[in-house]
Amino acid sequence: MKGIFWKEGESFSNSMNLIAFLLVRYPEIGSVRFDPRQKTLQFSFVLTKELSAEEKLEFRKHLLLSLESISQLLEKDFCKTEINFTSCDNLNFLEVTRDVNYLSQEEIALITGVVRQFFETSLLLEQEEMIQEDDIALQEEMIDHMLEDLKDSHHEKRLLGFREEGRVLVFNRANLPK
Repeated sequence: MKGIFWKEGESFSNSMNLIAFLLVRYPEIGSVRFDPRQKTLQFSFVLTKELSAEEKLEFRKHLLLSLESISQLLEKDFCKTEINFTSCDNLNFLEVTRDVNYLSQEEIALITGVVRQFFETSLLLEQEEMIQEDDIALQEEMIDHMLEDLKDSHHEKRLLGFREEGRVLVFNRANLPK
């Protein structure tokens, strides 16, 4: 899978690289949006089945409890997490939005793991490539470093990253047609 990187200033490049790295490392994630005003990252997952209200509630409870537990283990403040479900045609979208200032690579791994556990048979995944254990560790280290950079930097670009035909694409959302 290939990432697309632009060079428009170091912090802009790092935020774009972060989105590309997240999409490459976690095939469960369908898209990632960065909102600099809210300082949030939104992870979208594509599901191929309609979920009942009970399934949505059970998932929401489990994910929030898991995130609260990891926050306690990491001795960090627990921040607000938005979890939304939407439908379009025959697909369903799960969106998890987190504050960048409180987000860690471990929490991203936890979110994707819980999504995979709950929706394994209905989660739309791009073809996974076999990744070596050393490569996974390096990717996670890079994600952690880029997250820290994102917390310390001022960004003005609203970004959107997603997969298309084996490639990772990252766009400045301000330049996209509405």
